[in-house]
Amino acid sequence: MTLHVQIRSAADPSTPPLSALEWKVVTLAMREAGRTATRRRGWLRRMIDGGAGTRPNLPLADPRLETLRRFVCRVRDRADASELKHRLLEFGFHPNQISAVAMIAR
Repeated sequence: MTLHVQIRSAADPSTPPLSALEWKVVTLAMREAGRTATRRRGWLRRMIDGGAGTRPNLPLADPRLETLRRFVCRVRDRADASELKHRLLEFGFHPNQISAVAMIAR
């Protein structure tokens, strides 16, 4: 038995979707969210990480995407991300896009 379901988008048609690259940044940030807040980079941590071959999370070259990555990490870690939300608005993200990313990151 096959059930046909029509899915209607509740999103505002004027809201642009995130690009594939922006979604990749969101998934990257969700994977590394727990590691960034707990890891302190003192001399001992750098020595251990260097011996183990791990590297710190480097910032992205595009400031727009780096702000998106830091926003997702903060939301995922349940930290205050209001400052970054304002920065995302300045970079041209739509408020509905920011809300959707925040809902997914939780």
